[in-house]
Amino acid sequence: MKYEHNFYTTRDKLLDIEFLFLDLGAEIGWRGYVLSEINYKQFSSKRSDVYTDTHLYIDENQHRYIDADKDYPYICWTKPIFNLDTMHELAAMWAEITSYYIRHGGDFAFIQKKLKGAGVI
Repeated sequence: MKYEHNFYTTRDKLLDIEFLFLDLGAEIGWRGYVLSEINYKQFSSKRSDVYTDTHLYIDENQHRYIDADKDYPYICWTKPIFNLDTMHELAAMWAEITSYYIRHGGDFAFIQKKLKGAGVI
């Protein structure tokens, strides 16, 4: 199995995220697992830290690829990613959106449009 251990620091320096990118084969492609603990509530207790609200998924118990006894969330994406460079771009985009969300709140789709318009992602 191909993999890459990687780190990303958001432009605003709020988050320093540790990722593990795994190539899970022809049907699934690359997945970006978030190994860092993220404090979504550091600016407001109203921020959700629910995986689905923060655009993360969890492997089903019988399909844990990193550790059989622990859940590691991975970045929510609906289509397979077959290129590691694309996985890097997706992880950077998710990290920047997450950082903005932690500071300001809001909907991830709205934040994505705002950050694209500002040239951040």
